[in-house]
Order: sequence, then structure tokens, then C-alpha cells
Amino acid sequence: LAEDHRALVAEVRNLAAAQARTEQRLEALAQAQARTEQRLEELAEDHRALVAEVRNLAAAQIRTEQRLEELAAEHTKTRRLLGDLSMTVGYTLENAAYKALPALLERDYGLIVEGRLKRGYLTARDGRQLEINILGRGRRNGEEVIIIGESKAQLSKNNIERFLKRKLKLLPDLGAPVFVIFITHMTSEADAEAYAREQGAAVYYSYDF
Repeated sequence: LAEDHRALVAEVRNLAAAQARTEQRLEALAQAQARTEQRLEELAEDHRALVAEVRNLAAAQIRTEQRLEELAAEHTKTRRLLGDLSMTVGYTLENAAYKALPALLERDYGLIVEGRLKRGYLTARDGRQLEINILGRGRRNGEEVIIIGESKAQLSKNNIERFLKRKLKLLPDLGAPVFVIFITHMTSEADAEAYAREQGAAVYYSYDF
């Protein structure tokens, strides 16, 4: 009987120790679970913050795109206004030239304008219609000439080069020599006028009118 009692006591002790280990293990698992839940809550909070930030960025992007559209519309409007203003300045310069050039050309070049100077179009060799700022006919030393002119608010050597080598070279034989005129408010380079005259072109300023 004593032997059985001792065995039972030993068994109870083993069970108690096992229970203690189990409880320790359960406590460790409970602590790990608590840490996991805390981490999950932190991740959930980070996720909520990230979602909010993404929404804020999306809203900011929408506002930015709206502003860009507004700026693009304003830019288009400004460019249109500048284009209209540039055309108005150009037309004003040309209108004054049509009236003043006949007397100036006769005085300076012995060129008699026949009819009137005007804006017009000439057909290029490839069939395109080229806009000409100053167009007319006249006689010089008894010979017919075609008067072709370009107006620029500020005349540069590049303007002269482009007109002579890109526009005039596209024209077919007009049946008479071409007399070229440039009219401007001001040159953008000190030697632009001299360059034009070297190419055989006349240059007049708005204050000549």
C-alpha cells in the first residue's frame, strides 16, 4: 500500500509539473497572441493611414489636373490674344505702307506703282497658296516688275533669309522681275537692314510712312 501511495504521489507531482509547464506554455502563447494582435492593430492603423494618404493624393491629383486644364485654357486664350494683337500690329503696319510706298518707291528707286498695293496670294510651284503681305505691279525704267513685300514688327536677318530662300524660291516664274520690300518698326540686329539691301531688297520703317 505504501508503495502504491508513493507511486500515486509521484504521478500527481508529474501531473502538477506538466500542468505548470502547460500553463507556462499557454501564458507564452497568450503573450504571443497579444503581441500578434497588437501588431495587427498597428498594421491596420498603418493601412488606414495609407488609405487616407492615397485618397488625399488622389484628390490632390484631381485638383492639380483641374488647375492644369485651367492653365492650359488660359494659355490658349493668351496665345490667341497675342496672335490677334500681332495680326493687328502687322495689319496696321501694312495699311500704312500701302498708302506711303508708291511715293517712296518712285522717289528712291524710280519705280512707278501701277494700280494699288494690297495683301494677296501667289500660287507656289507645288500648288500651295502663299500669303503675301505686300503685292502689286509697277514699272521701273520702262520694264514691268512684280512688287512682293514682307512685314515684320521686328525684322531680323533670319526673317530676311527665310523670306528670300523659302518663300520666294517656291514661286514659279511670274513673267517679270521681282522687286522685294521689307517693312518693319525696328530691326532686331544692327546689320539687318544692310543685309537686306545686299540681297537687293528695299527696307522701310513705319516712321517712313
